[in-house]
Amino acid sequence: MASKLITDVFPITKKERPVNKKQPQTKLSDPIQKDAETVVAKDVTSDLAKELLMLKEFDLDSEFGPCIGITRLQRWERAKEYGLFPPEEVKEIILRHPNDIAFTECVWFDANL
Repeated sequence: MASKLITDVFPITKKERPVNKKQPQTKLSDPIQKDAETVVAKDVTSDLAKELLMLKEFDLDSEFGPCIGITRLQRWERAKEYGLFPPEEVKEIILRHPNDIAFTECVWFDANL
């Protein structure tokens, strides 16, 4: 008995593919970095955007230990206690905005980890 091939049931058809001009590839980056760049891009001269970017960089710097589960000020004080020399500007920024969650909590605060 002869075996059937899939091409016996379904005819072979070739579709022409449209010719696309090469698009410049954008560099994919970390979503958090992308978010930080977006904040800065909205208003480069904004002091608040620069401060938030500095705080996000502090959060992402593993030199000062983990940031999940504690506030930025607690993390800064812990790093100082262990002699890690965290940036003084970070503490100043946090103390200037004591009631704003965007400044007191780490970037992972809203994430469901």
